[in-house]
Amino acid sequence: MGLGKNHGDRQGAKDGGLKEVEIKDPEQAEPRALKPPFSIIASIIAVAFALFQIYTGVFGSFPDLIQRSIHVGFTIVLTFLLYRATRRSPKTRMSAVDLFAMILGVTVCSYAALNYDRFMLNPGVSNVWDLVLGAVATILVLETTRRVLSWILPCIACLVILYAFLGPHLPDFIAHRGFRAEYIIETLYTSTSGIWGPVTGVSATIIASFLIFGSVLYHTGGGEVFVDLAKGIAGRSYGGPAKVSCISSALFGTISGSAVANVVVDGVFNIPLMKKLGYKPEFAAAVEATASTGGQLMPPVMGAGAFIMAEFLGVPYLKVAEAALIPALLYYLGVTASVHFTARKLNLERLPKEMIPPLGQTLRRSANLFVPVGLLVYLMAKGFDPTTAVLWALGASAGLYILPGRNFSAVWDRIRVLLLALNAGGRSIVTVACLCACAQVVIGVVNLSGLGIRMTEMVLGLSGGVTIIALILTMIVCLILGMGLPTTAAYVLAASVAGPALMKLGVMPMAAHLFVFYFAIISAITPPVCAATYAAVAIARSKWLPTGWMAVKMGLAGFLAPFLFVSIPPLLMKGSPLEVLWNLLVSGLGVVAMAGAVMGYFGDRNKIHESLLLAVGSFLLLEPGFLTDLLGLGTVGAIYVIQRRRRSPGKKLAALGERSTRAI
Repeated sequence: MGLGKNHGDRQGAKDGGLKEVEIKDPEQAEPRALKPPFSIIASIIAVAFALFQIYTGVFGSFPDLIQRSIHVGFTIVLTFLLYRATRRSPKTRMSAVDLFAMILGVTVCSYAALNYDRFMLNPGVSNVWDLVLGAVATILVLETTRRVLSWILPCIACLVILYAFLGPHLPDFIAHRGFRAEYIIETLYTSTSGIWGPVTGVSATIIASFLIFGSVLYHTGGGEVFVDLAKGIAGRSYGGPAKVSCISSALFGTISGSAVANVVVDGVFNIPLMKKLGYKPEFAAAVEATASTGGQLMPPVMGAGAFIMAEFLGVPYLKVAEAALIPALLYYLGVTASVHFTARKLNLERLPKEMIPPLGQTLRRSANLFVPVGLLVYLMAKGFDPTTAVLWALGASAGLYILPGRNFSAVWDRIRVLLLALNAGGRSIVTVACLCACAQVVIGVVNLSGLGIRMTEMVLGLSGGVTIIALILTMIVCLILGMGLPTTAAYVLAASVAGPALMKLGVMPMAAHLFVFYFAIISAITPPVCAATYAAVAIARSKWLPTGWMAVKMGLAGFLAPFLFVSIPPLLMKGSPLEVLWNLLVSGLGVVAMAGAVMGYFGDRNKIHESLLLAVGSFLLLEPGFLTDLLGLGTVGAIYVIQRRRRSPGKKLAALGERSTRAI
């Protein structure tokens, strides 16, 4: 999800502060470089799209099918305007074929909205036009997804549709009675079970509003403030530049739903800085990729998938964010510990004092960032629905940005930046809307054909009813899906297939869905296809395979956390405050110990047997039970004490000498 352009407020008085930030996602096509008048038309439509979402958020959404069809209509128009069919298609303008497809998109979506009453009052009763336009709408959704993302999800959708049609002719273990083409089209077009289903509904209300909010925060200086805050907090600690990446990525994750967007926005600052201070390119890129991937786990936004999860579970979104908080903290604790231990082991540089902006100065210019985010969290905690909460936060952000303008010219410059933010926000909705509409095609046909039930039975059969085997199988499915699909699509597909199987084995619904969600996200750093790692490698000019494996080592906590919260409910805020606090502390120590075992440093450089013992102690801490906790604490504590005592006098003298040199 590209966020478009950035506004540096400190430059605003001079030149408007407009700076182009190009975000290239390996999972996403590169938009056209449109020239006038096509670029102007695209901007007008994108701003209109954003304003439509804001209007319906303020005054109330239209009925489901109408709201969703207008949302998809805007998406189709922008997709055929912004994205090429092939590399040979015009790059600076749209073609006649694109114009024809845009007209078809407006037609099929308008037809669905205008016939809302008939579709709802007479389900299953269709005429020829319904079927023709329904087939066209399905093809357009598949084509827009192919253009914006890749061919993988549309191919999955086509295979699922063929499965529904050819059911009687398939092998016995997956055969079913089959469905007529007319009935499949009716399901996809004239009901809210297909294209206009609940996943599209989440995109058409909540996700769109949050993307616009994130774009406004970013354009009004949010990214710069995040980096400066991170420098002030962690810059002077061991491995300071790498820890800056961890903190700024976690903060930026509150307004971004894309690991690759995180990498590019933070990486353009942090990766060159780490390399300049002597960090190896592979290490710098791995830190950025791992930290940026975790941004999608960090409440309150958590990427688009969390909103869909709330819809699937039938719970308020705040419950999902609350349950995800401790696992996200464990993830970043593991990454930060890995950075710290590597920095101590390799004696990596800290951030020079002159490169750290004064924390007070950063805080003074952060009001237009943290006031809206704080208001968003407060309103959701008070029970407001996410759309209402984010629109109040959006209004606060815009107001705080415009009001300090001292004259008409300054105010107009700021309004212009907000228009650019709406433009970027409208364009960023396209990616998620295409994905959700296509995923909804898959879900609609899966539910129609009963494929989800069959897949659940297969997972249960292969696991033999053993929960840990089912969890490992689900992890593999999510990682494989994540190799070719964006996070949200991988989560939606895996949740519809593997989620029910885990719940049948007694896993809590929230834990089951978060388990799937985590591994769909972690696939962004898992070789061989690791989008976040590729983006970081491109900036660092490092070797991708060593970078990928280093990122996996640093993100090991991300692989452990899902297994933890499945077996330890207090990590999802299920239990008394004392239980939650104890399990957080013990699990946190276990994650830190595992980072020490993997990175080869804890209190000092590890010997082989010490790494093994640290790993054993970590698993004991992560295993539920008071006795295992005590054994783990004893093992990890003993290793730390031994290593601290072993530190040679020579090292201490060297450290003293270094301090003396600095003092001189």
